[in-house]
Amino acid sequence: MNAFTAESGTDLLHLTGLQDLQSLAIVGLSKNAGKTTFLNHLVAAWQDSAEARPLALTSIGRDGETEDILSGYEKPRIYVPAGTLIASAAGALQNSDALLEILELSNIRTALGEVIVCRALSDGYVELAGPSMTDEINSIQSLMRQHEPECLFILDGALSRRSQAGSGMSEAVILCVSTETSTDPEVLADMTNFALDLLQTPALPEATANLFAQAIKKHPKKRTIMLNGERSNWSISTLDTPALVGYGKDIANALQPDTRFLYLQGALTDQVLQELLSETNFANLTLVVEDGTRLFINSGSFQKLRDRKVNIAVLNPLNVRLLCFNPTRADGQWLDSQPYLAEMRKKLLIPVVDLGPKNV
Repeated sequence: MNAFTAESGTDLLHLTGLQDLQSLAIVGLSKNAGKTTFLNHLVAAWQDSAEARPLALTSIGRDGETEDILSGYEKPRIYVPAGTLIASAAGALQNSDALLEILELSNIRTALGEVIVCRALSDGYVELAGPSMTDEINSIQSLMRQHEPECLFILDGALSRRSQAGSGMSEAVILCVSTETSTDPEVLADMTNFALDLLQTPALPEATANLFAQAIKKHPKKRTIMLNGERSNWSISTLDTPALVGYGKDIANALQPDTRFLYLQGALTDQVLQELLSETNFANLTLVVEDGTRLFINSGSFQKLRDRKVNIAVLNPLNVRLLCFNPTRADGQWLDSQPYLAEMRKKLLIPVVDLGPKNV
């Protein structure tokens, strides 16, 4: 199967440097990207290497169920050792067979009920269904750290919700991809390389980032903040819109002749960019977002930004430690990983692995 094989759990942990982290996000480029499979490998590696710190797990979506609720295909379950903390909705906890001790009621509601913080008192399967909002995820992490201050907090992402994995709440990211994105090895490598570049968009200079941090704190509900003038004499202006989509023209018209930085809160999509680019004065500036998970744009839109001399920067840079490739499609079909790994290893600057299946 041409997979990366670890002789001990320590191999995987050393490859990614996870022992030194306090928080980690697992992000997928598509559905069936292999996030749960990687999580199972990580949990097993953590246990095999006898790490003293416990893991603390939650999910933006729903993970660990026996089958996909949309497709009906079988999914890998999540197996945790005793001592692991989990935060999951009450309805999902009913499908877990590990013996769980309730530690905290979060007062955070989901479609499957209140999110509850628990500790596993026995090894067993768990199902994760956690919060979806950034501030709720921060609250869950704080509750978990009240019980285990040194835990490794792991946030399992969800399709189209990877933006909640950013915002400075995770120190590092594991990126998972599969042939659901493309079955052509070269195309998949190019798409993954572009996605990786977006995720690792460079940070603003510290002084400029501090100005925006102060402005965001002062105007927490403003989706648009502009930094105008010159370095020695900056001025701040804001625009209040209920969303970004549908308001690109208003945002562009709010730009001043000396606007140098434009911060947009929320997901930056091709539709938003199309609206901004329809206005000729949207040019010669730096577009700022919270982090690379906010960027949902294609290579064509990115090139149009470059043509307008619009750069992109982030407030919270992301550190992607590993690319994990899943050669198994949702219907169970397995594709030889060798050509995919070869293409991605030629183009990506981070380790690329196929860890193989992992469903305890």
